[in-house]
Amino acid sequence: MLAVGLLYPLGAARAYAQLVQLPRIAVLDFANKSGYGGASIARAATDAVASEYQKSGKFEVLARGEVDQQLKDLDLALPLDRTGFLRLGRALQTESLITGEVNAVTFVGNPKQAQVVLTVRVIDIASGEPINGAVATGFSNRRPGYTGDDDTLVQEAIRNAAFEAVRSIQNYTIPEATILTTRAGKEVLLNRGIRGGLQPGMEMIVVRRGEEVGRIRITQVSDSDAVGEIIDFGRGIQSEDRARAIFRVPTVEVRAGKVRTETPRRPGEGNKLLRALGPILIIGLIAFGVARASSGGNTPVQSLLAEAGADSNFEPYVRISWKTTLFAKSASDTIQWQIYRSDFIGTDGNGNLRPVGVTPGNQNFFIDTTVPRTFSYASLPREGSEDPEFDELEGAPGVASGRSYTYQIALVYRERIDVEGSQLILFKLSDRVRSGQATVLQPVQLLTPVQRSEDVDPKDVRFSWLSTEGANAYRVQVSTDPTFPRDRTFVSNEILTTIAGGSPLSTDRINLETALLNRLGLVGQRVPLYWRVGARNLGDSPGPVPDNSGLRYVWSRPFEFTTQELPPSP
Repeated sequence: MLAVGLLYPLGAARAYAQLVQLPRIAVLDFANKSGYGGASIARAATDAVASEYQKSGKFEVLARGEVDQQLKDLDLALPLDRTGFLRLGRALQTESLITGEVNAVTFVGNPKQAQVVLTVRVIDIASGEPINGAVATGFSNRRPGYTGDDDTLVQEAIRNAAFEAVRSIQNYTIPEATILTTRAGKEVLLNRGIRGGLQPGMEMIVVRRGEEVGRIRITQVSDSDAVGEIIDFGRGIQSEDRARAIFRVPTVEVRAGKVRTETPRRPGEGNKLLRALGPILIIGLIAFGVARASSGGNTPVQSLLAEAGADSNFEPYVRISWKTTLFAKSASDTIQWQIYRSDFIGTDGNGNLRPVGVTPGNQNFFIDTTVPRTFSYASLPREGSEDPEFDELEGAPGVASGRSYTYQIALVYRERIDVEGSQLILFKLSDRVRSGQATVLQPVQLLTPVQRSEDVDPKDVRFSWLSTEGANAYRVQVSTDPTFPRDRTFVSNEILTTIAGGSPLSTDRINLETALLNRLGLVGQRVPLYWRVGARNLGDSPGPVPDNSGLRYVWSRPFEFTTQELPPSP
């Protein structure tokens, strides 16, 4: 079961949501522990949190009446215990239950502002335990000279606190891992470690097919692996079971009008983390007989695509894009992606490969153009550097038409480790991932029919153009629409050739009456048509950026011509 906030990408369109069944969640009535306002404040907080989830477009939020009826049918009363959460969640068939309380309502500043503290918990229906949550503080907006009632300020602060809480929940990545194997019914080996968010003392629910089968507590952690002791064998823990961390919701106290938030300590959290990274884990790995590589290491992307293309001015480029792995998604601080190109080699003063470009850690694409660029990149003196150097690279070369390239990518990230009550910050560089080949292609130059030709016989058209350096396959498109939609476009067979760039090429004579106009009911009419030529290198993988019909070619600027108006056939 995926956690709240990770089930669908941000910005999912509502039209798409209507086609896909959204995960169901239920927001239970909040408690009001603030001592201000009674049940109306709790109701406002409940409605505000439900509204924020609804506005995200990623969940189906159940109506209050449906939830209340189910509570009545099950003879349950709020607040619920763990068993109550399990019964209600299964009866409602929800992904999660949302619960919480208003911890504090105070007034601060001049002009007066309301301050509201909310606790929000996301309850997993497989275990009845929190798997996500947040404590958020919201303030009403400043209103100089405001003389209205306090409730208006409080309602506004509640809405702002709800917004912050739900945003925090959706941005949190819940640590998850797969059980690789068990040993003597006492310990398990997991395929994730520090980079996956696991920490010593962390308790995790073990789930199989959506139901809890046991519990573990993490005892030893390396960068990419972890060992956990079984604290509840339950229905039997097996390899391939999924482990999901129990979320420790911060506690809130109000003393003398001041709000204090404290994060609960995990059992065993006082142990030194660096000791957990020592030789004990290595011995455990040997005992399990599982190679370190089985965990997936610190590989940041699932796939790296390099696709040639041409922009709106028909200037060539290569688009590099990637999909991140769980490791990259769970890295707490992603600094920058570094992109390396096969022709740009050499190392800097720290022995690091020089990148040809960089992008922010929250971006998943890079455009390599023909224009040289200047940028700063993080250069690490060693693995796990406490203080990286930022070097400025001037005049990194752009791509050249007709040349083929491959790319690599790596992630610079920051890792925070608690050591004896203090926090150690280390900067690291992930594994590099390689793309397939991409060939930079200048769009071909069209020859005939020349631009804006008139009275072209549609039954006998020969298309010609000049080949482009680096391409060995071409395809012609002819359409009644300059955007070349699939249903109004003729596409020729692929034309293969090893001819040098700048040489003339042409199709055989094509009868557009039978190939296009007949199926559109335009035979015999004067019709404006558009044509273009696509080029590609068959050695590229996956090939150029696809067009709206899925064809992978670098397309030329289109030409237009008009067919003859012919008399009807006798």
